[in-house]
Amino acid sequence: MRFTDKVAVVTGADSGIGRATAERLLAEGATVFAVDVRHSQPWRDPGAGRLRLLDLDVAAPEAADRLAACLRSEAPRVDVLANVAGILHIAPFLEVTRQDWDRVLAVNLTGLFFLSQAVARIMVDTQTAGRIVNVSSVHAVVSEPNAAPYTATKGGLEAMTRTMASELAPYGITVNCVRPGATKTRMSEPIYTAQVVRSLLGKIPLGKIAPPEWVASAICYLASEDACYTTGACLDVDGGYAMDGSLPGTEYA
Repeated sequence: MRFTDKVAVVTGADSGIGRATAERLLAEGATVFAVDVRHSQPWRDPGAGRLRLLDLDVAAPEAADRLAACLRSEAPRVDVLANVAGILHIAPFLEVTRQDWDRVLAVNLTGLFFLSQAVARIMVDTQTAGRIVNVSSVHAVVSEPNAAPYTATKGGLEAMTRTMASELAPYGITVNCVRPGATKTRMSEPIYTAQVVRSLLGKIPLGKIAPPEWVASAICYLASEDACYTTGACLDVDGGYAMDGSLPGTEYA
């Protein structure tokens, strides 16, 4: 119950890592504002009115103002912001259009920036030593062919996390990042064909593809007081994918 009496905002909360994070925070006592462009799956009511569902496209220009207005009217403060919302567009580099590029950046980077800014202002105004946790990807550091806009946003997000951490540290606000590897989510499902799964299992040292709950555990750690002295960090949750330079199937003499 690390989050009893805490208020948390989770974006991308309808499914996948966002859903698992919101459910974990609820289970540990938080009041959760679950944000997504739409809520298509039923929620289990934790009781005590601790769940708020907010339909919001994080890429919309008015999203940050809408979220801030909602929080200022319904919450005494904000303790945690988990930026999980993200989209993936698959196309060869030579075929990516300006529309494709703009949409991925709007969701994964621009919207995240301004939502974080709005929530951080509330934390500062209420003198709350809050926690902001951003969700990157192993593909910020490992190439993913046919996903240039996505990888660009994740690399940018990690750099932005460090700058946010530096600027918000004087207010007692920490900003960290989780870098998931292969994870079973609604976004990854279409590209995780049988062949892709076999290749991943051969590449990942721990030999597993993560359920969203494993990534949510890392997010909640960084959002908790257990990580009070950690800021500007990026935590790999990838089964060893990014660090492994071995050659699968090769024996060294």
